[in-house]
Formats: sequence, C-alpha cells, structure tokens
Amino acid sequence: MSIQTVTIRIDGQPKGKGRPRFTSKGIAYTPKETKEYEKKIQQAAWVQMASQKLDASSRRCSVIVEAVMEIPKSYSKKKILEAQAGVIMPPRPDIDNIIKAALDGCNKIVYQDDSQVWHISGFKKYTDVGQIPHLAIKVQWDEAA
Repeated sequence: MSIQTVTIRIDGQPKGKGRPRFTSKGIAYTPKETKEYEKKIQQAAWVQMASQKLDASSRRCSVIVEAVMEIPKSYSKKKILEAQAGVIMPPRPDIDNIIKAALDGCNKIVYQDDSQVWHISGFKKYTDVGQIPHLAIKVQWDEAA
C-alpha cells in the first residue's frame, strides 16, 4: 500500500475561521471574510488535485497545517530577532481556528468529508528572513491496494 500526499499553499497572511454571526431573527451565518478565505483554500486545493490528476479521497486522512505569519512592523529590532528565532509566537489567530478554515476549505476537494480526518497536526510561527506569510496544508492518505 502506498501513501498519497497533496501539499497546498496559500500565500498571504493565514486567517482563522470566524465565529458564526446571527441575524436579528436568530439565523446563524458564516462571516463574509471567512467564506472568501475558505474559497481561496478551495481554489488552491482544486488546482493541486487537478495537477496531480486526483479525485477527492474516500480514505482516512492525516493533515498537517503550517501557518507562517508576518512579523508586525511595530516590533522592535530585538522582538523581530526573537520572532525569527522562534522565541515568541504569533498570538492571533488561534491555531484551532486556522485548522478549521483549512479543513473546511479542503472539504469535497481533497477528501469527501472532513470526518475522514483521523490525525491533525498544526503549528504557527513567524516568517523567516525573505519568506512571505502563507498557509501550507499537507494531506496524506493510504491508496487502496
């Protein structure tokens, strides 16, 4: 049995899934910014799956999410060095919200449903020198024999 791997990269500052909002009548809806970011993830996932000539997997999946955040321009030189060295980490958005956006963005494109995800690993860090902020999503699954 072999392992299939797809790596999706979305350039730009990673965003977390926003909390649901409610209308005055109490109906829940997803914020516009969250929908737009998930659509960006879907498009990148579709391009990657198409380039590898793959269909959405029906197998169990493992997902690794890496959020590389921009260092704020307001940081002092000392704090910038600490951020680049990994001494301090980005406070927001929360990693669980970033993972939720990544999983929802890959739904029905990389895997048929995010309930197939049996293992998740996620981390966030600041950019290294010369690196741009981005979200990287690596999905792996066993191919059927």
